[in-house]
Amino acid sequence: MRYPHGAKKLLCASVLAAIGFTGELAAQDTSSAIRGRLVDAAGNPLANATIVVQDSRTGATRTLESNNTGTFYATNLPVGGPYIVTINNSKTVTINSIQLGDIYNLTVDMGAPSEIEEIIVFGEANTLVDIAAGPSATFGTFDLDTAVAYNRDIRDVYSLDPRFNLDGDARDSQTNCIGKHPRFNSVMLDGVAQNDRFGLNSNGYATATGMPFPYAAVAQVSAELAPFDVTYGGFSACNINAVTRSGTNEWSGNVFYEFTNDSLRGDSIERRDGSQQMFSTPDYEEEYKGFSIGGPIIKDKLFFFTAYEESEQPEFIGQGVAGSGSGVERDWLDLDTFNLIDNAARNLYNIDTGGAPTDGQQTAESWMGRLDWNISERHTASLIYNQYEGIEDRASDGDQNEFEFANHFYKKGTDLETLTVKLKSQWTDAFSTDIFYNTNEMIDSQVTVGPKDVGDHQISVNGRNNVVYLGADDSRQAN
Repeated sequence: MRYPHGAKKLLCASVLAAIGFTGELAAQDTSSAIRGRLVDAAGNPLANATIVVQDSRTGATRTLESNNTGTFYATNLPVGGPYIVTINNSKTVTINSIQLGDIYNLTVDMGAPSEIEEIIVFGEANTLVDIAAGPSATFGTFDLDTAVAYNRDIRDVYSLDPRFNLDGDARDSQTNCIGKHPRFNSVMLDGVAQNDRFGLNSNGYATATGMPFPYAAVAQVSAELAPFDVTYGGFSACNINAVTRSGTNEWSGNVFYEFTNDSLRGDSIERRDGSQQMFSTPDYEEEYKGFSIGGPIIKDKLFFFTAYEESEQPEFIGQGVAGSGSGVERDWLDLDTFNLIDNAARNLYNIDTGGAPTDGQQTAESWMGRLDWNISERHTASLIYNQYEGIEDRASDGDQNEFEFANHFYKKGTDLETLTVKLKSQWTDAFSTDIFYNTNEMIDSQVTVGPKDVGDHQISVNGRNNVVYLGADDSRQAN
């Protein structure tokens, strides 16, 4: 989908290299880490122990050695788990999951009897107190899969935390973080900003017509209120940080289809006194569908994951004259006045008004594909591609004292493509690098429905308070 008229194009590329050392450094914003401390029976540090950290999902291993203080540090680990930590081939600890942007602190008593110990990370309070870079709320795969996300948007999930509030209707709601204005937020996907470039989208995303990536592609999302990390920027309220899912050694996938229409809604509400209040619903259909699949290309070595979603939703923007039964009626505009303006525009000035406007629709498609390569025990690479296309019918002046002819409407559309390449390396037990490259290209379209050579015309009816609009609206035609 391309938008040749009125389009704004933005292309940006960035390269980031980060160096990490053992110690009190902030975790990378798209991964996690495990920091362990080994002690003997007397509580003394156990140095020169061999530690193997294995991601049970992909078979990837990392071999480390504890230093003189008995400490080891495994960085740049994919979020989630389980992770199996084996010390000197004699002690095994299973960590069920590690959270996005966190460092999990692990203390192992090697003097205790050798046995398998399972540590459940979810809900452990000291995980955030000890190591999180500022207050946050993190939601994993289980939370995303089981949440009532009827809009298939991560806002439906992190807004369960009382520190984050959604204003406005469900589809175009804005995120308020502890009362701050939504314009001060930032949204990141795999380290790439997905923010509103121009500042006019009510949802805060780069794409006005919906979340710019598939819901099924998200592995974890963290809503961070004050992250102390130099890799963050461009916000002063909260940072919404999401990472995509990766393939594993096990095949997995899902298919979904959701549908509703006006016939599935009721037509009455029972009042407190027991009487029935009747109401009507415009004809409409709403549809969501998509799939995701992931698995191994080469077991323990190369993996893929992809997700696709599309939606079609109604836009109740129709307007009608008094008594017409069409759209939202304007009781101050009768049919004779409507016809008088319409005929004069067509016959005297050769202006096509488009007639009375009807309801429109919003359509969107999003697709994410990801490849992960375990190059060696100390080096991993990822290639992530995300694409979004959406378009929406919009009214320009839709207040109750305003009436627009159909050609005064416009279409708002977005075509977004993001390509990300990552190379994570653990060169030594105390030295790691994270090389990050991305391109982010967006075509933003706002195209008037009617002819562009006819400017905005405003006609007052029954005084200055009631206005009829025809021609292209001023923001789309004159700007």
